[in-house]
This record gives sequence, C-alpha cells and structure tokens, in this order.
Amino acid sequence: MVSQPVKIRDKYRTLKKFLIIFGIITLIGAILSISFLTGFFTKPKNTIVLENPLKDIVMRNTNAQGLVNKEKVVLEAVLEFNENYINYLLVALGVNNLHKSLIGYGNPVVEFQLGEETWSSEINNGNLITDKSPNSEKDLIISTTKEEAVEALLSPEIEQFMKDSVYNGDTQIEMVAGKIELGSKGYLKMYTQLTGEEVEE
Repeated sequence: MVSQPVKIRDKYRTLKKFLIIFGIITLIGAILSISFLTGFFTKPKNTIVLENPLKDIVMRNTNAQGLVNKEKVVLEAVLEFNENYINYLLVALGVNNLHKSLIGYGNPVVEFQLGEETWSSEINNGNLITDKSPNSEKDLIISTTKEEAVEALLSPEIEQFMKDSVYNGDTQIEMVAGKIELGSKGYLKMYTQLTGEEVEE
C-alpha cells in the first residue's frame, strides 16, 4: 500500500487573506488621516494683510504736482517709527509662511535690532504681536537701521530691496535657533530667499 501526502485545504484561508489586506489598508488610512489632522503634511498659512504705514506721511509730503519729498518722508518716518513699520516689513518678507512648530518648539519670534532699539515680533495664530523689547525666545535677528527700514517700506519691491540690503552689508540676518527648529516653523525658504544661502546645521 502506497501512502501519499494529502493536502488539507484550510477553508478559512481566503477569509484570513482578506482580513490581513483589509487590516493593512485600514492601518495606512488611519495613519494618513491622523497625519493630515495634526498638520504633518500641511503647513498652516497665515493671512496677514496690512496697509503701508508710510501712506499718510507720503501724502503729507507730496506737492500739487505729485512729487514726493523723499528726504522729508524718511526723516518724519524715522521719528514716528512704531510697531506697524516692523509688522509691514515682516509681512513683505514672507512672515505669512511662518507658523507654530508642529514638533513642540513654539511660535516663530523675529527680533529687529535698529541701532539702539530692539523690537521683537511673535507670530501667534496668524497674528503679529510686536513689542519694543528683546525676546529670549527669538529664532532670527535682523540688524539694520531705521533709515534702511524706512527706505525698504518706500521701495516698490520690499523683498528685493532687503535682498540687496543684505548683499550690500546694510542689513545682517542671524539665525539663532537650530536648523530643525527653524525648518519646523517655516523659516528656511524665507532665509534662503533673503540671503541666497542655505541655513547651516
């Protein structure tokens, strides 16, 4: 008598395969859903829109022929310098692309050193909170003069003016936070656009 091996077919084999495939698809779907809900793939975009704070000063110093006395505008603007100037500059430089870190580093904070004065701005839930004081949590320091800041505000292309100012050495940008923190808040593109350089480790 010859004995042959007999294959016993598992009647639940198809059901097991289905459950394994279904479980994998469900797990992937859950991971993607959680990632989107926590903002892993999407960066929150602030929408801050401001009016140029020099508008009234320019109008006061424009004659009947429409000619602007730029020297008087700059002198007056430097004397009246306030947080609105900083906010407008930041929006023009791309602060709308900055956001709270999704990995626990907090809100973006930019510090301006304007001669003897120090101003700091925090981007919090789409709002700019600017004070005439230093901030120990700063990520980035922009050093320039009030005159240069006013000239930037008068420029038709503020971002290009600031790029040129950095290139000419009239404005310095110093990254204080590390690359991971800066990246988590959206600074890297803004820094590269202004300086033409990548943030170092």
